[in-house]
Amino acid sequence: MSAASEMSPGPVPVVLVHGLRVSGASLHRIAAGITDRAVATPDLPGHGSRADETFTMDGAVQAVLDAAHALGGPVIVAGMSLGGYVAMATAGRHPDEVTGLVAMCATAQPSSLLAAPFQAFGAATSFLPAQAAAISKGLTRLAVGTRVASDMEAGGLALHSIRDVVGELSRFDALAELALYPGPVEFLNGGWDQFRIHERRFVAATDRTELRVIPRATHLFPLIQPEPTATLIEDFARRGDTSRVA
Repeated sequence: MSAASEMSPGPVPVVLVHGLRVSGASLHRIAAGITDRAVATPDLPGHGSRADETFTMDGAVQAVLDAAHALGGPVIVAGMSLGGYVAMATAGRHPDEVTGLVAMCATAQPSSLLAAPFQAFGAATSFLPAQAAAISKGLTRLAVGTRVASDMEAGGLALHSIRDVVGELSRFDALAELALYPGPVEFLNGGWDQFRIHERRFVAATDRTELRVIPRATHLFPLIQPEPTATLIEDFARRGDTSRVA
């Protein structure tokens, strides 16, 4: 056995970060597909088991850090949509805790203009929560099918958190947070994802960035295609394992 292999620190754990209104449970198929290392899927404030809390970006970052510490960190952080922005914030603010960053479906720079439609829906859920929940579930099942919709509903749908999340994101400078992180970054986007609009700016934000675009895939492709998504995250993680040994 070589000295390098004797000193190998082992596979880096992964923290998967969920998107808006769902919970960590929604990522269970992706987590199950990552078979060579430990994986955590924490709930962010305002979601899942923490539905009674108010979402803040600081609280979301702390949720990721708590999961990382439970795994013995540092970790790779892989987030989807809202989770992608939380992952960027975690990496930018705590680079020593993050050995690699995977941001999925999260290359639109947040702004008040982009936030407006989500703010309107968030306001509607406050006035008509039951009706909003029924509409949300129905549209989701129509768009992605029963299996994916059931995954999204696992842990409950946190429609009440939309207003808080959108308020935080409308003030969040994702590109600035990303520029603070010196480690490797991979962006995974669906070819048909509307959140690709600032993709080039995100790719240019650091000099250790890779971009993979999944053809004919939508914003929810990680949930629709969990096994390929897990493989992409696992491949990224293995490259990081190798570079640490080297």
